[in-house]
Amino acid sequence: MSAIFDHETGSAPLTVATHDELADLVDRLTQLTDGPVPSIAEISITEDPYGLPMLYVGLGPDTGFVQEMADPPRATVGDPDATGDVLFDYIAHTQEIPAWQVVPRETVIALLVAYLDHGGRIPGDDPRLRPVDGGK
Repeated sequence: MSAIFDHETGSAPLTVATHDELADLVDRLTQLTDGPVPSIAEISITEDPYGLPMLYVGLGPDTGFVQEMADPPRATVGDPDATGDVLFDYIAHTQEIPAWQVVPRETVIALLVAYLDHGGRIPGDDPRLRPVDGGK
């Protein structure tokens, strides 16, 4: 898989092929978080960077989110009753993420492992992701 999360990787995406490289990616994303706004990475299949499914992954010290751009699109669901937005940062641009999509950091990491282990295709029955259609 490939990851874009800063200006450097925007020019030359980071390739992640092993669990050790994934752990390094998680560390780099966490280190980018300076203050209250965690970072976002765009994750794609290395061989087809413009194809689907693609992930938007926010990862902070304690929480994060995953949005899977696929057919159908899916996202993590933390507190389904949460309202408002949580701010995340994608290459120096603030992004508003629905608060109900925010989950524990461990859930985000587990979904990244699933994406890597399944060649960019998280199984459709994975209970950590649910179909979304612009709402909950």
